[in-house]
Amino acid sequence: MHLRWLGTAGFEVISGSRSLLIDPYFTRNPEARPRQDLRAEDFAGAKAVLLTHGHFDHAYDVAELVDASAAEVFASPVVCQSLAARGVPWNRLRPRWGGESDEIGPFRFTAVPAQHVTFDARLVLGTLWKCLPRLPELARLGSARYPCGQVLGWYMVAEGKRLFHLGSACMPWDLDAEVDVFLVPVQGRSDICEVAAELVRRVKPRVVIPHHHDDFYPPLSRYVDLGPFREELRRMGLEVEVREPELNRLMEI
Repeated sequence: MHLRWLGTAGFEVISGSRSLLIDPYFTRNPEARPRQDLRAEDFAGAKAVLLTHGHFDHAYDVAELVDASAAEVFASPVVCQSLAARGVPWNRLRPRWGGESDEIGPFRFTAVPAQHVTFDARLVLGTLWKCLPRLPELARLGSARYPCGQVLGWYMVAEGKRLFHLGSACMPWDLDAEVDVFLVPVQGRSDICEVAAELVRRVKPRVVIPHHHDDFYPPLSRYVDLGPFREELRRMGLEVEVREPELNRLMEI
């Protein structure tokens, strides 16, 4: 099985000739780093799209992906409603609550109840100051058009490997399942490296792949140095392999 990081919280998961997408987001602004040149039409063979929540940096390109492929979209009911309002046909939408499972080809996946990370005052004030000159543009990407909805994690089994993906760094309930590979987000708080390391401690995976640390839409976003995340894992005595992904590069797991 292979993974391909698409930037932000986005991944393509590939098993044989089948693939599915988690939180696929391609449409950056010109200042984003790293630059993403892939587009929805590059994933015409995708069989499913799994969304953790409905914010723009997770769901913006889903309508175009549905047009370009035969993929079904699995997301919370609120997110499905917002996608339908943006033109996604209802017969391609699969509203799911936490605990519901599905199977497509070699992939069996279960929605896990989660929550969105709580932004802290230091991060909010610093980001707001940088965003003031571009508020009209950024307002079009806000929660009025891209509502968060019920946040889900996705637990997936394929080829005997157990993956767990979080799109935002808050999980109030312990995961009652073994995890081989944990895709953990590192974005959304000024102390996010400590928050992400604590999630790793609770999930107890064999391998950790950090994501969402890229500067995906400046000035709304920021690049997060993963060095302090690695240091925090060492400080906590967690013996786990950390594999830092490269944009669009296949990783075998």
